[in-house]
Amino acid sequence: MPTPREQLASILKQSRIDAGYDSHGALAKRLNVSRPVVSKAENPAQPVPSDALLAAWAGMTGAPLDPLADLAQRAKSGTPEWFMPYLSAEAAATTLRFWGPLLVPGLLQTEGYAHAHEQSAHVVAARLERQRVIGRARVTAVIDHTVLLRRIGSPQVMVDQCAHLAALAESQAIRLHIVPEDANVGLGGAFGIAAKDGMATVSLTTAIRDVTSTAADVVDDTLNLFEVILGASLPAVGSLEFLRTQEETWKTQI
Repeated sequence: MPTPREQLASILKQSRIDAGYDSHGALAKRLNVSRPVVSKAENPAQPVPSDALLAAWAGMTGAPLDPLADLAQRAKSGTPEWFMPYLSAEAAATTLRFWGPLLVPGLLQTEGYAHAHEQSAHVVAARLERQRVIGRARVTAVIDHTVLLRRIGSPQVMVDQCAHLAALAESQAIRLHIVPEDANVGLGGAFGIAAKDGMATVSLTTAIRDVTSTAADVVDDTLNLFEVILGASLPAVGSLEFLRTQEETWKTQI
């Protein structure tokens, strides 16, 4: 499926042609901009056009502005198209479950941790915005112990991340469990499960591709796997103790 930026580029190009502007230069002249401005707008490898350019483009070609603006916003967020259905489900969910075998789940990351492994400021901002659901939905997260041993960014980033997770757990804003070293839960990828009124949407990170699904068999398999992983994890008190220990360990490296 095309990305939002690719869809935007395609619509801009088609609307230009449909409006009778056979060349980039012809439309550029009417918009009072340089030809490269138009050609870059139609190139999905280039940055998203400005709101002002999109508005002028819509006015000159007759393309509806709202879809253009929506695609531009989605492209700026850096959110892949496959993940959009899950984000919608997550925002409305009453129950959320996460498994993080390699990284702290996005919903629980500090700003510093997110910035340390994600270059796009738009992606980080969108990830932090998602955290509004904490406190409204019931969140259960299971994290492999190696996630807290693996340095992401600086030791201070790890101190802050451990402290953040511990604070969430202590306040009972989330249920947090750590899978210990001697547990065997397989090599599967990360996943999230967003549920409401008996309906669930899962987001799966696999070795082949990342997918979002509401298929009953996929949901059931993922829920069953989550229960297996949860059963292999430390209880809440032991998990909190592990977190605090790792927080102190990272402090010694500052």
